[in-house]
Amino acid sequence: MLLDERGALVAVDEAHAAVGEALAARTQELIEQAGGDQVEVSTGAGIVYALRSGPWTLAVIAGRFALSSLVFFDMRQTLAELGS
Repeated sequence: MLLDERGALVAVDEAHAAVGEALAARTQELIEQAGGDQVEVSTGAGIVYALRSGPWTLAVIAGRFALSSLVFFDMRQTLAELGS
């Protein structure tokens, strides 16, 4: 999911389109509560990654065996392509 500088939903995958706005709000809360620009939360069933760079925030939900260093690398590359 991609959020703009105001935390508004810009893009979400089709599987989560119906709950995109709610997920955007929770992602924004997660970043703010963490007090940083990078967050990783493990739920036991999966992992939520969120990264803020420039005007963009990108959030990803992955399986519990995802390698965080690779996920964050890919997220940084994606945000760099957006011109963050």
